Amino acid sequence: MKLFSILLFFILGLIQWSFSQSEFLLRGQSGFSGGLGLSTNRDARGLSFLAGYSYRGILDAELTYAKEDGGMVQGGVISPSLTYYFVKQEDAENIPTLGVSVGYSHYISKTKETVIVPDSFIVSWRSYERVTESTIHALKLGVTAQSRTGSWKVFFFQPMLGAGFLMTNAGWEFTLRGGISIGTRVVHGPMLILTPSIERQSGLTTFITTFTAVF
Repeated sequence: MKLFSILLFFILGLIQWSFSQSEFLLRGQSGFSGGLGLSTNRDARGLSFLAGYSYRGILDAELTYAKEDGGMVQGGVISPSLTYYFVKQEDAENIPTLGVSVGYSHYISKTKETVIVPDSFIVSWRSYERVTESTIHALKLGVTAQSRTGSWKVFFFQPMLGAGFLMTNAGWEFTLRGGISIGTRVVHGPMLILTPSIERQSGLTTFITTFTAVF
């Protein structure tokens, strides 16, 4: 249960491949970005903020701040990450933009569990709540594929698929994610992208919506 709670927090906040911005830029273009992410499932809700920089449309450096509503993570968590796009859609016909990412996080977790023990004085049982705190070091490895498929008036559409490994000192887990980015360019302004997506991990489905501005 402890491992599941730790990995659930990553689903809610830290696994943010679609927060990168180079998949929306042509090779050779650089830019800054800022974003907001909201996520929910049957157990909890999450909120995350990010800031990032794209170098020539192939290398992203990002910093994400994530916070869980009522979870086991103590306070907000800051997570730096890097994403490298080794293939771009404009490189050749009928290929998607492919990126690999690596991120790190470090935080304190607090878990609670109810322990039932026999009472030696009477024929009965009693229970108490045990609280455990631990320091978590976590590494995120991910890969994404995105391809711009078309446009309607001033909007473009870009489906996304992602997969990743979450590795901590408590264990590891595999995740899958799919979504579609809907973007537009403000005249003489930034590119605005809304990305609804679905994450699947350990039988748990999480709905995630991100909003990103690329300058």
